[in-house]
Amino acid sequence: MADEPLATGVWFQGGLKVDVATALAVQAEQAGVDSVWVAEGPIARDAFVTLCSMAVATSRVELSTGVVNPFTRHPAQLAASFASLDELSGGRAACGIGIGARDFLTPIGADVSKPYTAAREMVETIRRLLAREDVVLDGQVFTLNHVRLGFRPPREDMPIYLAATGPKMCALAGEATDGIYLLYGTEQYLGPAIARAREARTTDAPFKVASPILLGIDNGDESVKASLRAGVGLNLSEPNAESVLEANGLDPALAQPIRDGLANGGIKGLIAAVDQSIVDKLTIFGTHAQCVDRLVEAVSWGINEPQVLLSGGDPTPQLNVIRDLKAQLA
Repeated sequence: MADEPLATGVWFQGGLKVDVATALAVQAEQAGVDSVWVAEGPIARDAFVTLCSMAVATSRVELSTGVVNPFTRHPAQLAASFASLDELSGGRAACGIGIGARDFLTPIGADVSKPYTAAREMVETIRRLLAREDVVLDGQVFTLNHVRLGFRPPREDMPIYLAATGPKMCALAGEATDGIYLLYGTEQYLGPAIARAREARTTDAPFKVASPILLGIDNGDESVKASLRAGVGLNLSEPNAESVLEANGLDPALAQPIRDGLANGGIKGLIAAVDQSIVDKLTIFGTHAQCVDRLVEAVSWGINEPQVLLSGGDPTPQLNVIRDLKAQLA
């Protein structure tokens, strides 16, 4: 089990209306959840707008992006946005950042050819701007010429999480940030990724391992299974899908049919193209007790901030799983 205390979260993919997601965040807070995360795509709902709505409606939960990238928002603007969210929420913001989905970024002209360098420069820029430094950076991806935040951020040490998949990015998360953001998978994948991040640590400060999880409670409703297939399929429609599948002991060849299904048949085509072996290894599905047990197992691998997707409807079954996870590990 991870050394750091367990924190539980919920996450949103960005498909819900702002008021619906906000109402669900309030329910999650009332149920004892510790953090709320909101994903964002280049043409999806704005994560910061949603988080600001949540900041006003909640009083305790940590609020974070899961994640935003430095191409649709320059790292300097990201620093200002996170500091503004921290101000509005009374010091409850966290920076959830990553390189983003290349398949969504390249159509809008983003140059994502140097992901590791972009991530390192983004982390450095945000960290230094939040610390009220005058930043000069002549980087390979980003340039700043005496840039400084125009207001004093509430916290100069706001936590930063970096989304990672490959070895170099995992090491960067451990070396330069306060937490890593890893898609849920198998112990075969998550164990080495977490170990690589921890090995790169140069401080004894707590290190968070957050993982967005697609979890469905088996109630006989086929739509729950379809929702899991859609979610994991969208995650695997990106260019790095083959490496993700291989790292989890799955056949890399299972990725291309998912992309083809999405391109030719939309979400229905994507759902039909997701192999059952992917669902079994990269999502959690079962009875309430089975879902709790699977989360306990994930915590034993080193995940200390599991996040369960809320996709609309009644969140009570998922929130009850989180409640019982915390009770079992208390």
